[in-house]
Amino acid sequence: MRNYFMLFFLLMFTIIGTAQAVTVNYSEKSIISKEKLEATPEFARKHILASYNYTLKYQNGISLYENSSETKNTENSVNEIANETNDGGGVYKNTATYRITDKTKEKYYYKDIAGNELLFRFFNGNKDFFGKDHLLNWNWQITNETKEMNGFTCKKATSDAFGYFFTAWFTEDIAISAGPEKFDGLPGLILYLSTGGIEFVATSVKIDENPIIIVKPETPKETVTMAEVERFVKEKVSKLESSSTTTVNGNTTTTRSTIIIK
Repeated sequence: MRNYFMLFFLLMFTIIGTAQAVTVNYSEKSIISKEKLEATPEFARKHILASYNYTLKYQNGISLYENSSETKNTENSVNEIANETNDGGGVYKNTATYRITDKTKEKYYYKDIAGNELLFRFFNGNKDFFGKDHLLNWNWQITNETKEMNGFTCKKATSDAFGYFFTAWFTEDIAISAGPEKFDGLPGLILYLSTGGIEFVATSVKIDENPIIIVKPETPKETVTMAEVERFVKEKVSKLESSSTTTVNGNTTTTRSTIIIK
């Protein structure tokens, strides 16, 4: 009889674990070195150091990661710094134009584990890209390294998928395959993830007693895959690289530089 009750308890625990409804708040921000920050003009530092809030909702293998109401795309801003010097032999004018851009702040990622489906919205410039793809294979390597985060014991995992390097900290205390943005595939909830350029940090975790209603986003007929998005971003960024031109008019030399801050 004792073994029966123990088996019943374990079965109920498993059912509860797989039926968990979870809400996680994340903060996203850029990872920037001290040297790069010091080289950035004062007016642009606030933009680089800003963090943005997102929410992940999970229910029975379905999840939706989207920006909070205050996290919206902002219009690009342009600032210009000019200086002029005269060494007696000529006039030198230097003008630096700084373009500050906010990309992909307003977005969502919807995942259906059983259906192996990923839906997403990707914003770039003044155009929305709606995507449909299968769940991505991250090929995680789980290490023996552990630490406490948000009151949960977490394990470290790394991935070199798609030519990049990712570091994740996940907890098996919440045994669901879920995480920020497009990231998942671990035997527990991802509470921290670094892409090398951006970090995602879970700021709060709530286990909901009541079911969460997750509405599947409607997508238009024309959609893109994650591979197509990556190609588009690389092409877009290559066109936005910093540039410099120099012109000479008599004894006046003018240099104009365009610097992109993302």
